[in-house]
Amino acid sequence: MIKKPLKLIFGLLLIPVDFFLIVNFCKEITGIPILSQAQAMFLYGIASYIGVHIFIIKPDFLYVFGHESTHALTAKLFGGKIFDFKVSSKGGRIRTNKANTAVALTPYMIPFYTIVISAIYFGMSLFRNVNEFTGYFIFALGASLAFHLVQTAEYLRQKQSDIVKSGYIFSMPLVVLINIAITAGILSFLFTEFSFKNMALSVFTQARDLYMQVWQQIFM
Repeated sequence: MIKKPLKLIFGLLLIPVDFFLIVNFCKEITGIPILSQAQAMFLYGIASYIGVHIFIIKPDFLYVFGHESTHALTAKLFGGKIFDFKVSSKGGRIRTNKANTAVALTPYMIPFYTIVISAIYFGMSLFRNVNEFTGYFIFALGASLAFHLVQTAEYLRQKQSDIVKSGYIFSMPLVVLINIAITAGILSFLFTEFSFKNMALSVFTQARDLYMQVWQQIFM
């Protein structure tokens, strides 16, 4: 019974954090000058997936597979067992003995295929020179991140049981926060002009000041 009020309070507190995060994320984006070849490949990847999604096909099966796989892997990380794993283009499900908020929400926050692509690339780098594949890797990084963000946004428009169980006010701000933070982390790796540290510090300062003002207005 205590968890629901705490989740509600936490979700409400995250709403201004998300607002300041979006504002400062956009500020960092506008500070990026002329693109290098690698940076352009990343943006080409993003644009390519969006084009495919709008004009050719929505790869729902791939998204559902990654979504349910993330559910399963998260459950395993918490010591759970997987008893059933079903995937189709219309939806999927897993049955596990370890159900918690992390298991429910992680697929909406973690870009499964971006991690898989990164793992393959860095795994290959241990055994051979991968410089010739760097452009393809960065392109795939952009495409897979766009895939995760676009598909997640579309699925969140539907009534997802994971979100309903965890509570919209708690889940949605958390999902927005983690997705923007991961995207910002990737951008800061590729674009030296994009400062994750500066963005995070600005968000922290602005949110702290807002909380203090509200506290003073109510209690002082």
